[in-house]
Amino acid sequence: MPAQITTQAALHALFHPRAVAVIGASDDTTKHGYIVLTNLRETGFQGGIHGISRRLREIDGIPCWPDLAALPEPVDIAFLAVPAEAAVQAVRDAARAGLSAVIVGSAGYAESLDAGGEQRQRELQRLARDHGIRIVGPNCNGIYNAHLPLSVGFNTSHAKRQKPGGISIFSHSGALFDAMAGRLSMLGAGLSLFASAGNEADMSVLDYMEYGIGHPPTRVIALLIDSLDDGPRFRRLASAAHAAGKHVVALKIGGSAAGAAAAVAHSSRLAGDDAAYRALFAASGVATVKTLEGLMTAAALLDKYGSCPGRLGALSTSGAGASLIADRCEALAVPLATLTPQTHAAIDAHKMFSRIGNPLDLGIFGGMRRSAEVPALLLGDPGVSVGLALVHSMNPWQGDPYRSAMAAARERSGKPLLVVTPGGMPDAERQTYREHGIDVFTETDILLEAIGALMTPAADAPAQTSRRPANPLPARPLSEPESLRLLAEYGVRTVPTLQCNSTADAVAAATRLGYPVVLKGVADGVAHKSDLGLVHIGLRDPDAVAKACATVGCPRVIVQPQIRAELEAIAGVSRADGVGLVLIAGLGGIFAEALRDVVQFPLPVSRGFVEAGLAPSSLGRVLASPRWKHPAAREAFVDLLMALQDAALALGDALQAIDVNPVMLGAAGAIAVDALVLPAA
Repeated sequence: MPAQITTQAALHALFHPRAVAVIGASDDTTKHGYIVLTNLRETGFQGGIHGISRRLREIDGIPCWPDLAALPEPVDIAFLAVPAEAAVQAVRDAARAGLSAVIVGSAGYAESLDAGGEQRQRELQRLARDHGIRIVGPNCNGIYNAHLPLSVGFNTSHAKRQKPGGISIFSHSGALFDAMAGRLSMLGAGLSLFASAGNEADMSVLDYMEYGIGHPPTRVIALLIDSLDDGPRFRRLASAAHAAGKHVVALKIGGSAAGAAAAVAHSSRLAGDDAAYRALFAASGVATVKTLEGLMTAAALLDKYGSCPGRLGALSTSGAGASLIADRCEALAVPLATLTPQTHAAIDAHKMFSRIGNPLDLGIFGGMRRSAEVPALLLGDPGVSVGLALVHSMNPWQGDPYRSAMAAARERSGKPLLVVTPGGMPDAERQTYREHGIDVFTETDILLEAIGALMTPAADAPAQTSRRPANPLPARPLSEPESLRLLAEYGVRTVPTLQCNSTADAVAAATRLGYPVVLKGVADGVAHKSDLGLVHIGLRDPDAVAKACATVGCPRVIVQPQIRAELEAIAGVSRADGVGLVLIAGLGGIFAEALRDVVQFPLPVSRGFVEAGLAPSSLGRVLASPRWKHPAAREAFVDLLMALQDAALALGDALQAIDVNPVMLGAAGAIAVDALVLPAA
């Protein structure tokens, strides 16, 4: 069996080949076999270019050969412009010829949802594993290296000579390459690498991401992803990118919570795909956006300014403009800085009327000749990391003072100052801003989305702790008493629980615990007991306990003291596809799935990260409210979450989900009164 070339060595050969072959070369100008072949030459590749065709000897002056064995020089990579049915044999031939990698452009694999497509993709995976060749795709449109230059693909932008720059784009979608490259060009930014991952039969977006981290010209990695195959690896790569001084921004598409609808555990139903990915990106310090325009704008700003953690300082030439910025910042979750008392007082000294705020209305100062220092004072505030000005086009006599004041603010602060002018601006006026290092945009929301990406906080840094190995889980859901005992071993505070095998035992247990009590039937395979009438609360005497035992009809019951709570919460752990284990917290009881207001954290996370993430949620706001009378319950609930993390990390791959619902919050702190632990299938 040939030794498989390492992923990073294969990617180096892919982006820096000595020569390239196009298998299935064609003289039909509408076919990929023609388009890819001529794109290679027209975009400036200086290495060998060869067509593989049994019919043709040349195409527009490019030599063609009957097969790979006939090539006059070593070829590192090939693009397969052949149908899916022929591609498997073409990959086999390429492996025998010693190629490092092939790009399989055709569709008709796992995405086709038929048995033949699945089988073809499995065969590609086997060829990569057994024959040492690496595969891009299938169902992709190619790659690009703007620095070589090298264009191996059939998208419209593969036919263009892209401006070399610092932004690498790694995408599951190839069809959007032209939109992304075109937007970069509009922004004046340059491309480094592009790869269309397609179905990822072999190499994944994470492999390309790892290559981009080690690629010297790449400064920003922009990811357009459907899903990831390894959330923990993504976190490690994001950390490596940060250590290398590189920035990552991601656009996740195709998210839906529908896939969790049939899950047994509450936590699994609540762990929506999008929310789990947002949690992963936040913990990784990776900037996120929601639009394609925002992705490229964020990448361009990160390439120019680098990461700028902090908050926004904004100003406008009108009160309405300031209000608009405030509204859009709230809608897009872009944080506005709270000005220090010193900044507030310094700016306040310049005003003629009204009051100082952020965003600032420049109209309250009576013109920039009177208040030329105001933009610099705003950007100089220690809480401001990025500045934004919403302005309109102005004649020189009116606009020169504004532009001079903002140029001074940009120069003195050294912070990015960006202008948005929704009505547009003449080129000469725009150029005046650019000469002072101030970029001008026309789309408010897209710019704010990109600014939010610029200000992304640093990655979480959970403490490294040693954890004892967990005992093996049974191949079935744990019963409630088993689940509570297991979680208590890791520090989760649980309600006292006595298991009973008879009515007499239950009455004795209730007497021992003290009334009122809760009695629950223990039925194997039943996750949600209340739905089946297996939970009886408020039992105040032996007769009530005996009656409840008879009603549940289970040979085993548990008895617990009834815990009084001011508020019920839910806590849990779920295994999210592509992300891994995530910790979940939110309002509990009947509200858990009705409101679906939960926060998620990919494991592991630090306590501080959990506290910060919990704070803006409905549960966090309640626990921080002045009207909430039990402040210690918040700390106790975070204690419980951290204990759940310890249990989940110890159980590792053996765990599918943990539910703790409800957690009773009140004067007694945070107490788990029901739990369900599900092993991985």
